[in-house]
Amino acid sequence: MLETNAGHSGFLEIDRPRRTFRVRRDAYRSPEIYVEGMQKVFNRCWLYIGHESEVEIPGAFQRRRIASRDIIFVRSRNEGVKAHYNSCSHRGVTICREREGKQHNFTCPYHGWVFNAEGKLVHTGMAGGYPDNFNEDGRYNLIPVERLDNYRGFYFVNFNPNAISLFDYLAGARDMIDMICEQTEVGQTLIGRPHEYVINANYKYLAENSYDGYHGIETHRSYFDFLADRLKAAGQEEQLNAILADYPAGGVGGGLGNGHGFFESWVPNGKPVASWIPPWGEEARVEIERIRARIYAQQGEARAKRICENQKNLIIFPNLVINDHVSVTVRSFQPEGVGRMRVTAWAMGPKDESPLLRKIRLDNFLTFLGPAGFATPDDNEMLELAQSAVTHTPSIWSDISRGMKADDDLMTSHAHWTDENQVRAYWAQWDRIMGGAETLEAR
Repeated sequence: MLETNAGHSGFLEIDRPRRTFRVRRDAYRSPEIYVEGMQKVFNRCWLYIGHESEVEIPGAFQRRRIASRDIIFVRSRNEGVKAHYNSCSHRGVTICREREGKQHNFTCPYHGWVFNAEGKLVHTGMAGGYPDNFNEDGRYNLIPVERLDNYRGFYFVNFNPNAISLFDYLAGARDMIDMICEQTEVGQTLIGRPHEYVINANYKYLAENSYDGYHGIETHRSYFDFLADRLKAAGQEEQLNAILADYPAGGVGGGLGNGHGFFESWVPNGKPVASWIPPWGEEARVEIERIRARIYAQQGEARAKRICENQKNLIIFPNLVINDHVSVTVRSFQPEGVGRMRVTAWAMGPKDESPLLRKIRLDNFLTFLGPAGFATPDDNEMLELAQSAVTHTPSIWSDISRGMKADDDLMTSHAHWTDENQVRAYWAQWDRIMGGAETLEAR
């Protein structure tokens, strides 16, 4: 029996007896579907806006573009972290034009209205012209984003005031975030300035790519060649040979609920927290073994092994990726059109990390996950090639069937990391929202 339209949107074809799962390509290339998706998906989901380390002190702010909305993400003196629409309540002008900084008041460049970090109007510019009780009901304060919440320092906004809680929305993704936070006792921090770049492809292609362990050997051949040379020089060539011989069985991946997904596997390229490799030297080994011993003592062997050794990709539906690889990378991608997205990627590490391990971390962040590293340019090229091809060819369907079983729960099934369970989880959630089967609203 052919099961179609799992979420009643008309974009999926699921045939369980044949174990096939296909996506209608108009989901990547139709301008009308793009607009509908922005209205339905991005108006209902929790969307990452920033990390607590970016606004640690009162007055610290970041200007963010989230789902085509201009937002001020700021810490106030008395009311904690806030998110305001970046528009003056007088004539609508953008009041904050700087990308980031520290200031307790924001002054509109048009008529000089002044708002504090809490969003309250404190001055109307030129003296006179307004009664003393002009703003006693707060109607001229900056408009706050409908919902703002955080989980372990990762802040999200939601433009639906009736949305389910962030805690419930994150579902199984919370445990993956926990493991990143458990790398340190003092907290994680974003490091330096982010990488920013544009990919000329539909944003869902980057979501798929980030879930996907299947493409690694073919797409990233140059990285595996580099890794082989480095391990050979260290006398550890057999580690890579063992991985390549048993690549599909080397890890696990799957859905985490609400469209979120992950994969994780052991790869012998090291992690500053806390898996040492010989090219980093003996001084780094002493530090890393100390960190490793603490994590094992606190978390127990099974969980500590996952924290310290496994490389992980976590995707939080619809547009956030957290990579725990040779460095922790937080990557948000904002759609700017049916075939265009803007990507912002930050390195993350423990606040108390030593200069030596921080150097190793940033070198890894740049050389593997940076816009000119081993992985990211390869991935970006594949996404743009896919967008170009689906735009001009008449083919209707894309296949996402690898590893599918007839009885899989599309939202939560786990299997080998090179199977596509996690990609199917993403599409099943997108389909449910687009088709009206899922509102993500509290009942």
